[in-house]
Amino acid sequence: MFRSQPYLENTSYVQINLDIPLTFPGNNQFQTKTGYKFTVRDRDNFYGWYNAYLRVDFKFEAKANGANIGGGTESAPINGSFSLIKSLKLSSAGKKLYEADKIHKGIFIKNLLDFSDDFSRSVAKNQFWYLDSNDTTVTDGNATNLAMRARALLSHGGLIVKTIIPLNRYSFFESLTDRLLPLLQLEFEIELQNDQEMIFQNDGTARRIVVRKFELWIPQLHSLVKDRPWPMKIS
Repeated sequence: MFRSQPYLENTSYVQINLDIPLTFPGNNQFQTKTGYKFTVRDRDNFYGWYNAYLRVDFKFEAKANGANIGGGTESAPINGSFSLIKSLKLSSAGKKLYEADKIHKGIFIKNLLDFSDDFSRSVAKNQFWYLDSNDTTVTDGNATNLAMRARALLSHGGLIVKTIIPLNRYSFFESLTDRLLPLLQLEFEIELQNDQEMIFQNDGTARRIVVRKFELWIPQLHSLVKDRPWPMKIS
């Protein structure tokens, strides 16, 4: 109800940056996986958190010197963009609202159950989601798993993989499909997945995933009715 007239005039997405900017690893180093925080301090506007998302751009490269990975290499990031996030904690004024550790495993199973084949082949590509499958007609060892091959083609050769992670795949935000949160300051604490758990390879060469962009985007709701801005069904 609150996403339509007479309550809603329009929606504009607001970008929230990390509290501390990203740092990039040197030679023979992995990128730091902990300490990623977003703080939403605005308590003057309502937000449609069900449609919020994380924007993540990352690059697949050699650990030794950051070199590009050749297209013929038998290696690729596994699963989808959801596997980038190992744990997520949401709090307000020091009170924990939601916390999930090893959340990538649960989300992977959820996606298998919820995503149709058509969705996996179309919209879900924005989430770097390619359902693993074998094609016995292909003799090239790199291509027997078509999904792995697709991820390899997108992430090799120095390409930046641009992907989104809808927050409504996490249960707390999924529950907000018909509700608004009250005016709160929210703090996100995120731990990224270890590279060893994110990369499929069989040639023994150390590789890493380096996140180049990490942003939180949330829809800000603008009300038509100023003296009674929203229906009273809020979380």
